[in-house]
Amino acid sequence: MTGVLHVVGAGVAGLAAALAGLSAGRQVILHEATAGAGGRARTVTPADGFHHDNGTHVLLTANRRALGLIERVGARGAWIEPEPDGLPVYDARNGRLARVGLSPASWLRPSLRPEGLGLMDVLRLAALTLPGRDRSILAAIGPRPIMDSLVEPLAVAVLNTPVAVASGRRLGRALRRVAIPGGARLLVARSGLGPDLIAPAVAALERGGGTVRTGARLRALEIAGDRVAALAFGAERVALAREDAVILALPPAEVGRLLPDLSVPDAFEPIVNAHYPVRGPAGPRFVGLRGALSQWALARPDHVSVTVSAAGEAADWDPDRLADHIWAEIAPAFAAAGVALERTGAARVVKEKRATIRQAVGPLPQPPRRPLPNLALAGDWLGDLPATIESAVMAGERAARLV
Repeated sequence: MTGVLHVVGAGVAGLAAALAGLSAGRQVILHEATAGAGGRARTVTPADGFHHDNGTHVLLTANRRALGLIERVGARGAWIEPEPDGLPVYDARNGRLARVGLSPASWLRPSLRPEGLGLMDVLRLAALTLPGRDRSILAAIGPRPIMDSLVEPLAVAVLNTPVAVASGRRLGRALRRVAIPGGARLLVARSGLGPDLIAPAVAALERGGGTVRTGARLRALEIAGDRVAALAFGAERVALAREDAVILALPPAEVGRLLPDLSVPDAFEPIVNAHYPVRGPAGPRFVGLRGALSQWALARPDHVSVTVSAAGEAADWDPDRLADHIWAEIAPAFAAAGVALERTGAARVVKEKRATIRQAVGPLPQPPRRPLPNLALAGDWLGDLPATIESAVMAGERAARLV
């Protein structure tokens, strides 16, 4: 294959597309508007020295495409299972901690069975994985104990959408993969997303002859006939030869700005992340919460990161109020799990008002994957899987094949 492949956007989808293009024999140039690669799956490295991932991103062993990419860039050994004995889940309403298995097979053990699970719940969960009419997760499962003990925390984490409106079909597609034997082990990056995913991917791209340009925001596409003829980066114009191609690995709003005739999702959900400097455990630990604003918390030796998905009105709270409220929830949760934490500095609260698309019932606006013969789109928001690292990798690799 000849010609230059220009990939615009150095998030996970863009990195996956660039690496796939390189493997296909193309010359690859990766353009990123910000100062570094990673997008939402990045490690934040501010001047004050408090480094942390932007959120508590995790993988499951069912995420074979993402793990395949990590393997190819030489970082698979850095992804570890923090809770091999079952996920600790703390109920903030009564102070009880239980361990929950994520695999249906693990539920044969009473000690890993979600609270309130019955045969009818298993059947309703299984029905979600089958083709059929899309319904909200709440309508599909009903207000049963399993909704509180497993389904809602899992669904909100995966879809970042309240269960009253979230698509049961999208969750079902993810559950099909997790139900495969060996697919439900939860993995985290030992040192963080930057060192254990993004940096190895960038290094692999550069070793293969690819180029990474940061601080390069795409202002406009110049289209002649049915092809992209040039890319306008500020005052710089990059002309495309006939055999060159472009992949836009960008959020939907940016794709809509550059290609206003395309239909793209326009409804989004917020995420709040809170990060606390601590003296913590020797290795990563992960805890889920019920009956709390927080859903998941990841403790590392020097900090704790907490995610509030589908944050709703909490995204408008004062940051100090959020930080105090979240710490009051997670401190007893980790203590119940046997994890000692000591705060060593001020918290950092990061609000993302348009963190992901709203993954509601029914078809979402989806543009063609290849709007022009030499232009393809990539991003976790494309396709019918939940918007995750796995879907970002799949979309990036698919875009590279299309062009």
